[in-house]
Amino acid sequence: MVSSRRATAPHLVPVDDGERWYGEEAAGVGQRIATVRPRSFTDAKVIGEYFRAGVPVIMNLADLEESDAKRIVDFASGLIFSLRGGIERVAARVFLLTPAGLEIVDGADSPSQDPGFFNQG
Repeated sequence: MVSSRRATAPHLVPVDDGERWYGEEAAGVGQRIATVRPRSFTDAKVIGEYFRAGVPVIMNLADLEESDAKRIVDFASGLIFSLRGGIERVAARVFLLTPAGLEIVDGADSPSQDPGFFNQG
């Protein structure tokens, strides 16, 4: 759920529970990931605010009409292009936006995913 409150100053960060506000020091800059489940295209602003602040964003577009979902993906693509970030589809209608300098590690390349390790037969 997207909070109806918006940040009024650059040093305040909205928290997605709709109740609390944290200063950047208290929120642990660099240690946060925002999850946003937009209900309409107007909620794209929240995605932009988090991403511009350097916070990775998980967008769940499951509740949107297809046309609004496409608009938000287009908006997010512009964000990541202009701020040199990255975008990754992690599930159907769920995307991860990552700021510049943050690497997405694909678990499929991990040695723990080797099927031979658990196949002791």
